[in-house]
Amino acid sequence: MPLFYSKNTLSIFLRNDGEIRVLFDIERFITDKAVIEEFATIPGDSECKVFIRKRTEKSQIAGIFHPKIYLFFNENEYSAIVGSSNFTLGGLQRNIECNIYIAGKRDEFFSEIRKYFLWLWNLEYSIDILTQSRILEKYEKIHITAQKEENKKNKILEKVRSVLDDEINYAISSLKELINPDFAYLLGLMSGNSQLDTKNNTIVIDLYRQVANKGTENEGFYFNPDISHYKISQFDAHRKDVERIYERLSALTDRLSKSCKFQINHLGGYHFTLQLKFDSKSRIMQELSDMNLKIDGKKVQTFIPKVISESNDKNLIIAFLRGYCDLRSRISVSDGIYKTIGKRIEYQTLRMGISIPKDAIPLLPTFKKLFEKLSITRGISFTDPKKRTRENLIRIDVRKVPYELIGTHWKRIFLKDFIYYIESHKKKYNPNQTKLKF
Repeated sequence: MPLFYSKNTLSIFLRNDGEIRVLFDIERFITDKAVIEEFATIPGDSECKVFIRKRTEKSQIAGIFHPKIYLFFNENEYSAIVGSSNFTLGGLQRNIECNIYIAGKRDEFFSEIRKYFLWLWNLEYSIDILTQSRILEKYEKIHITAQKEENKKNKILEKVRSVLDDEINYAISSLKELINPDFAYLLGLMSGNSQLDTKNNTIVIDLYRQVANKGTENEGFYFNPDISHYKISQFDAHRKDVERIYERLSALTDRLSKSCKFQINHLGGYHFTLQLKFDSKSRIMQELSDMNLKIDGKKVQTFIPKVISESNDKNLIIAFLRGYCDLRSRISVSDGIYKTIGKRIEYQTLRMGISIPKDAIPLLPTFKKLFEKLSITRGISFTDPKKRTRENLIRIDVRKVPYELIGTHWKRIFLKDFIYYIESHKKKYNPNQTKLKF
């Protein structure tokens, strides 16, 4: 591999009383012998060691040697780069890497990182290459063989990964189209609870929840002590929900709008809104206008667009339903079917309840078809509109719900804990005592 630094620069540095210490890993046979030799033999105060352990002896240090540290300092100041970049052209110029750069007066961080390097430098496995030159001679042959094998492996992997090409092409190309999973997710949110102002190019996503465990000592918390120890305040749960919605929609707007301004508002209690303000030429707003959504004032009426109802693309369907469920579903003990044994409650089934407003009753058959396209036909029920005086419900056994449909983090934890509860014969999940397997 060609050296990417200036040899002249290093020579000048060393001729001005500079010092260089370099430690390379050679256990994985990646580092080029020429790089090691260069640092070991360049005139001046430059030393180079290689890290390698005895294959036949159990090392006191487990795992592979993987630190990437670049530390520069004088008597008063220092700068450090710590991250993912190997000392290669790829690592420092071509690859997608992530590093942190820290600079300033010598401080505690400098002392700690230098101490760590010296610890590595002084390990028995860190070998001075000048005093053990035969290691490098034999390493070169292994390195050449390893590179040939690596090239063979890469060629095989390139052929094998061709089976993924169709899915990769779909995933990438779909994001460039307007009708993609992220846009379907936005449509689901809007169908669930939103306001649309076409004159001002504004969408408001509305997340509102009633207080959980009202009138109990756990009021304002999602908590089921009979099933698990997991407990989270509603405020924290829904604040995070809104932030996750923002993250997904920002990815969509970055691709499809010249500009979009977001604003998260807390309206009190467990009521949050996320406002999206688009530019006048937004493709998203144009598409929404073409859909002729029913709007009461600014309130968007529940809808299922044709691009979703007529699609057989499961990714689009799940994305739409996930957006809807993020605003219109709940999982709680009140949705469970249980029996009382003495003073102890045993839960038999836990259901995810998805609410459908009274004015959206005609959409129930279409919702049913969407779930059928996802092969959800068992463990699902639809309330009879004639027997309901309020919203209708789609109830699904949580064990039948696709994991992707449960978007919020706290619902996913609650789902896993309940499944453990059922499969372990009504034992409560305790993260400090139990390993959860799925």
